[in-house]
Amino acid sequence: MSLEEAAAKIAAYLRSKDYVEVYSHHDADGIAAAAILTVALRRADIAFRLRFLPHLNKDDVERPELSVLCDLGASVPDFPESIVIIDHHVPYAAVPFHINPRLEGIDGESELSAAGCAYLVANALGDNRDLAGLVMVGIIGDSQKLSGMNQKIIGDAVGNNLIEVGKGVLLPGRTTKEQIASAVLPYLGNLSGDEETAEKIASLCMNTASDEAYTALLLSEIIVRSDASYHDLMSIYGESWKLLREAVQDAYAMTAVIDACGKAGRPDLGYAVAAGDMTQTDAAWETANAFRRKIIASAAAAEAVAENVWLSDSVETASDVADIFVRSKQMPVVVLARGTEYLKVSARAPADSSVDFEQMMKTSAEKFGGAGGGHKTRAGGELPLACESAFIASVKEYL
Repeated sequence: MSLEEAAAKIAAYLRSKDYVEVYSHHDADGIAAAAILTVALRRADIAFRLRFLPHLNKDDVERPELSVLCDLGASVPDFPESIVIIDHHVPYAAVPFHINPRLEGIDGESELSAAGCAYLVANALGDNRDLAGLVMVGIIGDSQKLSGMNQKIIGDAVGNNLIEVGKGVLLPGRTTKEQIASAVLPYLGNLSGDEETAEKIASLCMNTASDEAYTALLLSEIIVRSDASYHDLMSIYGESWKLLREAVQDAYAMTAVIDACGKAGRPDLGYAVAAGDMTQTDAAWETANAFRRKIIASAAAAEAVAENVWLSDSVETASDVADIFVRSKQMPVVVLARGTEYLKVSARAPADSSVDFEQMMKTSAEKFGGAGGGHKTRAGGELPLACESAFIASVKEYL
């Protein structure tokens, strides 16, 4: 069955219902997927209830016969057949209403996100091509490539004047100071979190005579002042994507805002922005910037506890700290954080790495208890606190 056939099958199933309950992951891809799907449901006159979760257990789903899971669910093997799954993680669920690129031999880690899958379902429900900009949020949020189905969707969006391609500075922020001081991906050592220096650089750039001169000065100041890795410095400037129909038009900024709001415990704000509510953009930016400052502080405070393993001070920021470290260190990293009831694990590796962190997390959950899964180079989970030392000792088996 092709992706389009799977989307059509799910759309027909959804049309048979007057009401559904949508569960979605609380990161950028999950929130974008939820926004795409629910806007399409509303246009199709299908009522819905929406909830966001950091992770999903079988018991979280109250009424599977009415439930749709976005960016969640594929890793749970024993869901009832009545549930709908829109996901791109390694599939263990065996249900008939499941769209997932991996089921069709497509790389779900790099070539199609949950937002992309939701877009295919949305367009099987009706003409929802105007939602294609949100697929870019899923691509950027999950560090995917613009290839395969991603390339087709975004290419069509560019052709339909929904997305404009350009070149520019890729640091999210409403002002130059904000771009520098709240820089997370890339993380700018000596600059991220430094409001005073960011203000000085912003003042210098204000005195330039042209946009070209402004960009040149900004980039040179960052390169001179920051001890960021070569890889991070090279990602400051490049191909940009303007989302012409969205509340925040810069794709990198849109992704950063949605992702940070979700992880800060305000997925409602991230969803509002993704769904086009312009009245919530200021509140979303403030929430996002506060959370991004928390990420920067957590990255600075993270303690190396073993080779390739760090201990972070916050379960909320552990995944973002892992994203920072894998980009800056260009090696596999595992970041742990102690919650009140579980050990949070976030594992990341460069795209060309041979590690399989998805298997590490699945095996660890089976061995120690808890839950885990994801992708080969982007995985995570929650394990019992008591297994911390044993888990750390086991990490080297997968490197």
